[in-house]
Amino acid sequence: MNLHSITGRTAAWRAVVALCLLLLPATASAQSVKFNVGGGLATQYGDARVVGAYKIGVGYEYEFDQHWTITPGIAFYGKGWKDADQQVRLTDDEGNAVYDEHGDPVYSIMSRSTSANYLEIPILFSYYYRLSESRYLVVSAGPYVACGLFGKVKTKGDTDRTGSEKYYYENNTFGSGGMRRFDAGAQALVGYQFPSGLTLGLEADFGMVRTCSDGGRNFSALISLSYKLD
Repeated sequence: MNLHSITGRTAAWRAVVALCLLLLPATASAQSVKFNVGGGLATQYGDARVVGAYKIGVGYEYEFDQHWTITPGIAFYGKGWKDADQQVRLTDDEGNAVYDEHGDPVYSIMSRSTSANYLEIPILFSYYYRLSESRYLVVSAGPYVACGLFGKVKTKGDTDRTGSEKYYYENNTFGSGGMRRFDAGAQALVGYQFPSGLTLGLEADFGMVRTCSDGGRNFSALISLSYKLD
C-alpha cells in the first residue's frame, strides 16, 4: 500500500464520518454520552502471540428508536503482538556464520515484542433487546479507523546485530521498519446493560490493514465497561 492509497482511504473514511454526523441531528430522537474502558489481549492473525491490550474512550450515542442507535466515538487504544522463539543462525561480529565442532551451523532463538498505541475512531451501530425493566442485551458493530501514535519494538537475540545489540535493543514502533500508522477494520461488541446505565461487554477489533507490507493484521479482544450519561 503506497502513500496515495492510504491518503485516499483516509479521505473516504472522513467523508463517511462527516456524512453520518450531518445526518444524525435530523434523524435522532435522543442523545447521550458514553464513557468506556476495557482491558484484554491483542495479537496479529497467524503465529503471533498475545500481549496485553487496553482502551479508554468516549462516544456520543444517537437513538433512532427504542432499539437502534449509532455511536461515533474516539478512543486511545493500546494493542500489540509478540513474535517469539524464532530460530536464527548465529553469527559473529563480522557477520560470519558460527559452526560447531562437527561443522554444523549453530542456531539461536530470537524474540520480538511490539506495542502499538493508536488513536481510534469507531462508528458503532447498536441494537438494544429488552430483557426486563431497564435491562438490555446490546449488540454493536461498525467500522473503525486509527492512527498510530507511539510504541516500542523490543528485540532479543538478533544475531544480525553487533555488540550488545545481539542480546537486546529497542526501536520505535512507527517510523521504523516500514510500520504503517494507518489502521482500519471492524469492531463488534456483545454486552449487558444494567438499570444504572452501566454496560458490561465483550468486544473485539478485527484489523483489515497490514501493519507493514509483509506484516500481519491487528486483532484484539477486551472485556469492557461503559457508562451512559443521559
